[in-house]
Amino acid sequence: MTDAKSSLGDILKEIRNRNRWTLAEVSSMTGLAVSTLSKVENNQMQLTYDRLIQLAQGLKVDIVELFGTMAGAEEAPNMLGRRTYTKSGDGRAIITQNYDYLYVCTEISKKSMVPIVAVARARTLEEFGPLIRHKGEEFFYVLEGELELHTEIYAPLRLKKGDSCYFDAIMGHAYLSVSEEPAHILCVCSTPETELVSTLANAQTVKLKS
Repeated sequence: MTDAKSSLGDILKEIRNRNRWTLAEVSSMTGLAVSTLSKVENNQMQLTYDRLIQLAQGLKVDIVELFGTMAGAEEAPNMLGRRTYTKSGDGRAIITQNYDYLYVCTEISKKSMVPIVAVARARTLEEFGPLIRHKGEEFFYVLEGELELHTEIYAPLRLKKGDSCYFDAIMGHAYLSVSEEPAHILCVCSTPETELVSTLANAQTVKLKS
C-alpha cells in the first residue's frame, strides 16, 4: 500500500518498478520526456494537471492512484467492503477558470460515483465559455449562496441554499453564481473519475493543488 505521505515521485517510481519499466519506456507510453519523468521521481518537479492526466492515461492507471493513498482509506479483502472518509479541509483541490473543485474520498479507485465540493466562480455565460458535457448523470445540492443552472435544453434554473437538482450530464451545462458571494455546492457525478477530470482539463485552464 502506498504510504500516506508518498509524493507523486514516490508513487511513479513504485508503479514503474512494479512493472519493471525503464524511464524510456514510460516516456514512450506517456509522451513525457525522460528528463521530466526523472525530475518528478526525484521530487524536483510537479506536473500540471493536464500532464498528470497524460501520465495516468499513458500508464493506464486510475488518476487516483497518482494522488496516493491518504489517511482514511481502509482496504478490505474484497471489493464489497471498501470504505474511506475525508476530514474537513482535506481532499484534492483543483482550481479552474470557472470552479474551485475539492475532490473528496479520492483513495478508492473505480468508484461508481465521484463526490466533489465546488465553488462556482463564473457569473455570466460569456465569462463561463462553452458548456461542459460528459457521460453519466450529475446531482448537486446548494450548500451556500445562490446559482443558476444553464443547460442546452431547459430554461435557466435558479437554486438557493438547500435546493438540489439531478440531470443527464451529456447535456451541456454550466453553473453560474448569482449571489453576492460565490455559490458552494456538493456535486456527485456517475462519470468515471479519469474521464471526468480529463473533460475538465480539456475544457478549462486548470491548476493542481496538493
